[in-house]
Amino acid sequence: MTRFCLGHPEVNPLNGKAKQLPIVNPIDRHGRVFFFSWLSFMLSFAAWYAFPPLLARTIRVDLKMTPVQVLNSNIIALIAGFMMRVCVGPLCDAFGPRRVMVGILIGAAIPCGLSGAVTNVNGLYAIRFFVGLAGATFVPAMAWCSSWYDREVVGTANGFAAGWGNAGAGVTYFVMPAVFDSLVRDRGHTPHVAWRIAFIVPTILLLCAAAGAYFLCDDIPLGAWKDRHNATAQAVAETVGDTKISATSSSDSVGKPSGEKVAGGNNHIIEDTDYEANRGIAGAPRMEVVQKPSLRTAVPLIFTWQTFMLALPYTCSFGGELAVNSILSSWYLQHFAHLGWTQTHSGQVAAIFGLLNVVTRPAGGFLADYIYAKAPQGKGVHFKKFWYMFLVFMQGVFLLWIGLTGPRLNPVGLVGGICAMAVFMDAANGAAYSLVPHVNPEINGIMSGLVGGSGNLGGVGWSIGYRFAGGYATGTWIIGVGSMAIALICLVIPTLSKKQKAGGGYMAQ
Repeated sequence: MTRFCLGHPEVNPLNGKAKQLPIVNPIDRHGRVFFFSWLSFMLSFAAWYAFPPLLARTIRVDLKMTPVQVLNSNIIALIAGFMMRVCVGPLCDAFGPRRVMVGILIGAAIPCGLSGAVTNVNGLYAIRFFVGLAGATFVPAMAWCSSWYDREVVGTANGFAAGWGNAGAGVTYFVMPAVFDSLVRDRGHTPHVAWRIAFIVPTILLLCAAAGAYFLCDDIPLGAWKDRHNATAQAVAETVGDTKISATSSSDSVGKPSGEKVAGGNNHIIEDTDYEANRGIAGAPRMEVVQKPSLRTAVPLIFTWQTFMLALPYTCSFGGELAVNSILSSWYLQHFAHLGWTQTHSGQVAAIFGLLNVVTRPAGGFLADYIYAKAPQGKGVHFKKFWYMFLVFMQGVFLLWIGLTGPRLNPVGLVGGICAMAVFMDAANGAAYSLVPHVNPEINGIMSGLVGGSGNLGGVGWSIGYRFAGGYATGTWIIGVGSMAIALICLVIPTLSKKQKAGGGYMAQ
């Protein structure tokens, strides 16, 4: 079955999730959720990274900042994103990812609109911290897509939503310098005024995305978020026919071993050990209903080797992307100033790094789903993990090479090497969130937040590395060595815990 469609997708009757991705159809309700997931994330990412394109020269000169202060501001923005990503995971499970998405968009738009009031370095630190909260939209974007797309296509949906969203880091390198140049050249504003006015643009876009997500989209396919347990039970009962399944039994059955009886009616047993072989209703998979978060249930699931297996490589892939993207324009401007590169030109070339996400991150998720489908029965999740680790290792190889040879490279060599590295780095990010929905699916929001937060934590760590390494090239090869080491370590961690293997279920297949 094709994973894409232009019309209405085929829907799983048990959970209302789409089995295809209506990739360019914002009219369809599934397609509309996909559209606002990636658009909200993209605009948030653009706002989050709206400062670096102008920090390379204009803001730095206007606020009399040193290069160290510029790096410090990048670190502060990443710390904010990390803190918020960890917090919004439980919020997504409690209130639903759509409402959390809207809240973050509005919350980030306020400090973004106040950016023009900055008059000193400390003020910039404060504004960048609160605008950095926009980076947390990634978590509800992934949790939202996971709530609307079935396991056959969830990696593809998450890969495209995250890839197109991450492209905001490239878009802003075009948009912010272009808006700034227009205000100076066509409107006659001084640079001191122009960069401040420019931040009105991302502010308006964030508010528009919040309005669209709130008024035009739904929480889950089967109803409101607060009714998710009842809706799932009703769908199962209607599909099975004469089987009567209560809301309590439906939600309580999540996480129980395969073959256990579900209360009510004729005690119909839903066998879920082999989704691929049992596509009939009698062999329907167990519902992965997200539970209301609590410390008693969440903590044992969080502190498992499988969580570290997902999170540690993500500190290198997405964390490395954040760190590199923060310094790339400044690196190009510094390294090629003798060739006449300007702030605008350096930013436009740096934008390529972020824009590659449009293709490469979706490719990572799409290929992970393809590998999953072609893997031997019962090995699909394991093959997804191998794919993920391979990509992280290869990004490390390229980062090591770039860092060691970067000072001697011409523009073609340095830019080309970074773009080649980005192919593996972005694909690894897509592969990661193809794997996340399989591990502890009953706390999907928390898992999305933890893994996403680990990326921000990695970004902070690698940015500190740039801060103290004494050069951009040195900081880059350090990320490379870390990526290769972590990929090899995580390769030996079992993909699923013993408890999850014993429980069976389609997520374990």
